[in-house]
Amino acid sequence: MRRLIVFLCSTMIFLMLLSGCQKEGNEFTEMELPEPIKVELVVPEGEAIAVSDRVQLEAVVTQQNEYIDDADDVTFEISLEGSIGLEVATTYEGEGKYTAVYQFPVEGIYKVTSHVTARGMHSMPSKQVEVTEK
Repeated sequence: MRRLIVFLCSTMIFLMLLSGCQKEGNEFTEMELPEPIKVELVVPEGEAIAVSDRVQLEAVVTQQNEYIDDADDVTFEISLEGSIGLEVATTYEGEGKYTAVYQFPVEGIYKVTSHVTARGMHSMPSKQVEVTEK
C-alpha cells in the first residue's frame, strides 16, 4: 500500500513538473476586430406625414466606408407610441440601400427602428416620426 502511495505521489509531482516546462516566451498574437457595421436610417423628418400617406423608409448599410450588399436580414419595426411593433420586410435597391414603403394607419408618434444583421453584427438605430390627420 505504501508503494502505491509513493508511486502516485511521484507520478503527480512528475506531471506537475512536466506541465510547468512548456514552451517559453508565450507569444501574444494581436487579433484585429472587424470594423462595426454602420446603418444610416432615413425617414421623412420635418416633413408633414398624413395618415395613409405612402412613405419610403431606407437603411443604408456600410462597413469601412463600403456598401454592404449581402446583409443577412434587414427589417423595419414600426410601433405607435405605447404599442407593440410591426415588422416590415425590405428590398435591396443597390449601393447598400434597403427600402420599404409603409402607410401609417392612424395619427400619432411612431418609432421606426431598422434591424440590420450583417457579417455577424447587429445594429438597430431608431427615429421618431409624427403622423397627423389630413
